Amino acid sequence: MNSPVEDCIVIGAGLSGLAAARTLQSAGLGVLLLDKGRRVGGRMASRHFEGAHFDYGAQFFTARDPEFRRVVDGFLGTDVAAPWFDREGETRYCSPLGMNALPQSLAEGLRVVCGVTVAAVRRDQNLWRIVTEEGEEYSTEVLVVTTPVPQALALLELSEQARNDLSTIEYHRCVAILAVLAGESAIPAPGFLRIAQEPLQTLADNRQKGLDGEMTGVTILAGPAFSLLHWETAKEEAAKLLLAAAAPWLGSPVTHWRYHRWRYSQPVQTFDARCYGIEGGPPLVLAGDAFGGPRVEGAFLSGVAAANWLLER
Repeated sequence: MNSPVEDCIVIGAGLSGLAAARTLQSAGLGVLLLDKGRRVGGRMASRHFEGAHFDYGAQFFTARDPEFRRVVDGFLGTDVAAPWFDREGETRYCSPLGMNALPQSLAEGLRVVCGVTVAAVRRDQNLWRIVTEEGEEYSTEVLVVTTPVPQALALLELSEQARNDLSTIEYHRCVAILAVLAGESAIPAPGFLRIAQEPLQTLADNRQKGLDGEMTGVTILAGPAFSLLHWETAKEEAAKLLLAAAAPWLGSPVTHWRYHRWRYSQPVQTFDARCYGIEGGPPLVLAGDAFGGPRVEGAFLSGVAAANWLLER
């Protein structure tokens, strides 16, 4: 089904896409976001199961930049943002409702279509035509792409120069285990440990973060080397290895667990600009944590930069 021509379409409703959409909409443009997930937020992901509540992607966020700090300050005192702990003089924030609460709040007032997978993007004179795997077709004058860069390169017809600029961007993979415990964990306060020694990367006690739940839920994030090596390993075997490695900090028997794989967990290296704009046709700009930095805050600032790049044209 064909739809009317949009002022702007943003592919990807993670924090970069939401930040870009909010900035463009505030400037008076009509914006539509498309995302393949069931909800907005990307790796700011939360879920409940077996009486426990988990953040299983990003575990916290910082607010170093004044622009993002203003956003965070606007949510302090609510269940969307709260201080979790300080380290080296810098506050780490979390969301008592789960990390997905921040993108959900930022999406309020925006037009978002979730559960659609973009299959093809092509130029058609002064427009971008977008076709989804579900058979929907969209048209827009301006396009913002905030998917991981390899996915963007697979969708877009770009010049050789643009491909050369962007093809060096790679991402770490990450295997996550969500473990429900029979009792309390042995993770010391404030409930977060950066192990940074393979096979483990971090451990987080979600109840100590302030997430609700009758049971203790611990998120185990594997290191990049383990995640790459065991990407195709049966989840039961990979989980067994990670739970054994994490056992000294679990403190109680594991009653249930779930397994999740993040193919594009964090960029190995970042681009030297906060976004990548392409002229010479209908405007196109790429954004995401590969441009703004491998943090929640960096992703947000990249989306704002992408919107500003468009507004300056």
